[in-house]
Order: sequence, then structure tokens, then C-alpha cells
Amino acid sequence: MQAKKFIKNKTINIWKTVSIYSAFYKNHKEKYESPDFNRISLTRDEKKEYHNYWKRISPIMSFKTVEISKSLSGKFDKRIIPEEFFPLYIEYALNSEKSVHFLANKSIYNKWFNRGFFPKDFFHKMDNIFYTYDFQRIENIEEFIDSTISDNDFPVVIKPNKGSYGGKDIYFVDNKEDIKRIIVQYPHLVVQEKIEQSELINVFNEDSINTVRVCVYRDENSNMHVLNASIRMGKDGSLDNMTDGGIVCSIRSDGTLNDYANDILAKKYANHPNSGFIFKDKDFPFYQELIEVSKNVASEILGARLVSLDMALDSTQQWRCIELTMGGQTIEFPQNAGEPFLGEHTDEIIEKISKLTD
Repeated sequence: MQAKKFIKNKTINIWKTVSIYSAFYKNHKEKYESPDFNRISLTRDEKKEYHNYWKRISPIMSFKTVEISKSLSGKFDKRIIPEEFFPLYIEYALNSEKSVHFLANKSIYNKWFNRGFFPKDFFHKMDNIFYTYDFQRIENIEEFIDSTISDNDFPVVIKPNKGSYGGKDIYFVDNKEDIKRIIVQYPHLVVQEKIEQSELINVFNEDSINTVRVCVYRDENSNMHVLNASIRMGKDGSLDNMTDGGIVCSIRSDGTLNDYANDILAKKYANHPNSGFIFKDKDFPFYQELIEVSKNVASEILGARLVSLDMALDSTQQWRCIELTMGGQTIEFPQNAGEPFLGEHTDEIIEKISKLTD
């Protein structure tokens, strides 16, 4: 029995590794084949330095991630994480406690965290059963909508309460009849307020909600550190997700913007193609407040040492958290700006993982 279990686990691990490497191979290939991508090749010495640095985790690695980073930013940094390593080793090691992933369910946010950080919930649907914001069962959902949601509450947002990667299946609704029509199509969802975006963020692109992806790391002593932050913007009518056509600009640790944004195919933009906003060296609004709120929210998540938060600045200049991610996090936003995702914590995390893989 033990031999069969060993073989099964080994087979699963091999399949997972092949799947991840294959997925990133396709992703990188699309970038390299894009006419807007200007490749700057790694030198032989850079490849050697990079391989020697990361082989502590695994000697099998691709140079594509670091070469894309260099091509976009013009600089080489050995600490740029091979994208394949992140789901295989890094995220797995830092967020190994499976029970914490229930917090990725958006219907839990206002129950677990202090109300006010997250969008207001009108109601939830879980396993095809409707519940009020405080999880009292709703017997007649149409009557509840008619009596509870007023015209002043519109527009509202309807979205899956789990697994809405890339902005998929998110609706912005302006009337009760559309709510009734959409909610019967999904077994799991949440209906929330649509946060009114600050005019300070509208200058980037007023046609979309432009959220800030903030990645927070909890060290061995339980101190919280913001690793990086990036502003995500819609483009040409898209959502702010890159997979939906949006663009991303990294925010430096001093609160200024990177010189450029980029899209999913690594095309660079010195200014937003719709608003004309120029990114280079601009101060990002309420940056220090963003850092503190993000760390406070992340500190309430026990069992996960690496958390990504999507933050929005509302019309009262308060930072609100739209979504949390603890599995399947994205590391390319800062790295496309030439900044290692783990920053100054890279060495300590590599050391931790190398001991696990020995």
C-alpha cells in the first residue's frame, strides 16, 4: 500500500510540474511572438549567475521570466523569480495551511473582517441557497430583492463568491429585474455595492474601476511587509484585469509610479492609451495609507504568509479591499518592471524552501 501511495504521489507531482511548465511556456511564447515585444537577450554570465542562484530550489528552470523582465525594464536582477517556481515551490511553502483558503470566498469577507473594509453585501448565494448579508436564509429571493434593495443602491455588482479569476462572470447591474435574471444562472455568488471610485484614481482611466494589487508577506516573527504594489487599469472599455485587456503599472516603494505600464503581451505604455495619463515618476495618491490598510487586513489572515489584496480608493478617499487571493497569485506585475516579487526577502525565502526540498 505504501508503495502504491508513493507512486501515486510521484505521478501527481510530475503531472503538476509538467502542466505548470507547459502553461508558462505557452504564456511566454505569446509574448515573444508579439510584434510589440522587444527582446533583450541574457548574456552568458547572467544566465550562469541566475542558474546558480535559483538551483538551490531546483536546477530545472526556464530563463524566459528573467529575460522578459530585462527586456521590459532594461535591467537584470538574479532575484527575479522563475514564474514556474512560484506555484510549484514558493506559494506552496508559504501558504501550506489549507484551511485558510475559506477566506478566499468573498461571502466571508464581512463576516471575518471588520465591516467597512470590504464592499457592502446585499445577499449571498451558496450551494443554490440564498442568504442575507448576515447569513440568515432567504425563503423568497424575489420578494427580498423588491423589499431590500432600493433605487439608490444601484448600480450593484454581481460576481461569483469564489474563483472569479480574470474578472470572469462579473456583472454591473442597474435594475432589480436584471438581478433576478442573473442570479438564477450561478450556484455561488454575492451581490454587493459598487464602490464609487475616487477622482484621484479616475485620472488613470475613468471608464473602469482601477484597483491596486498589493502583495503582503508575513515573516517568521509575524511582522507584515508589503512586497510590492501595482495599479491595474482598464483599457478600451475593458476591466482592469490584464487577461481582459487591461494594463498594469508598478508602484515603487517610495510611492512613485514606474516609467511605463504593460499589457499581457508585454507591450509597454508610457501613458494610458485612453486617458493620456503619463506614468513616469508620478506620485501615487494616499500611498502610505494604502500600505497600512493592506497590512492591517492581511494581518487578520492566520495561516497564510503570502496574501494578494485588490484595493480600491473610494470617493471619500478611504482604501477598501475588493478581493483577497491566497492561491494562484500573480507575480509578474513588479517583475515586469524589473523588481523581484519577493524583494529583500528573496534570500530568506529561498533558504526556507531549499531546506524543505533537500
